[in-house]
Amino acid sequence: MLSAIIVEDEIPAAERLKVLLKDSSVLPLEHFTRAKLALEWFKTHQADIVFVDIGLPEMTGIEFVSQLQHFAYSMPRVIFTTAYEEYALKAFELAATDYLLKPIKINRLREALQRIPNYQQETGGQEFVEFCVTKNHRMQKIAWQRAAYLLADQKMVWLYTFDGQVYALPETLIHWEEVLGSRVIRIYRNILVFRHAIQSVVRMKQKNPENKNPDEPVEQYGVQLIDLDIVLPVSRRQLRVLKKEFDS
Repeated sequence: MLSAIIVEDEIPAAERLKVLLKDSSVLPLEHFTRAKLALEWFKTHQADIVFVDIGLPEMTGIEFVSQLQHFAYSMPRVIFTTAYEEYALKAFELAATDYLLKPIKINRLREALQRIPNYQQETGGQEFVEFCVTKNHRMQKIAWQRAAYLLADQKMVWLYTFDGQVYALPETLIHWEEVLGSRVIRIYRNILVFRHAIQSVVRMKQKNPENKNPDEPVEQYGVQLIDLDIVLPVSRRQLRVLKKEFDS
């Protein structure tokens, strides 16, 4: 398994990257919020990859890598991270492996990792194939093809399958959206639906509490799922995308 160091002063960004690395079969060894501490670490330690934020407080990520090249015990592969594109040319002048824009997407991260020797061998080229869940104190594996949709509710994410079972999942809905990629589509702020589970986009009626007449129904669209007697609501933002893909 490849190893990585994260040099990032934004704690949430670093924690997110740690999760994505673990899901991509890369071991995050250390996280440094200060560039100088990371430089000291590299004098006596090794890592396969270093993820460096461009906008570090003590020095820029560009300056950090320039110094690292002079005295690192063993020079790691460099992947820059930032919210801005203007540093890309300078980053590649330092022989960076890649340059990732925040917020980092897992598919884009794995694309960058593919540029590193031995990564394909380490991961076996595996893609996500199944959920690992615990129910009734037993560990189970659920193939993603059995899943219909994911729902975030009360700080939990729930997996609903075609056979009517419900399983609690770790991590956030955003995490699963990135891991599952094009297999799913977000139809509402807290709902991800597997594309293979969508039968049609339908009109549905519901009461609008903001309407002057609360008993007057208002029109909304929803998704009818295959083999399930349920219609899930669709937000206005996603309606156009859904109708284009699924409404005949």
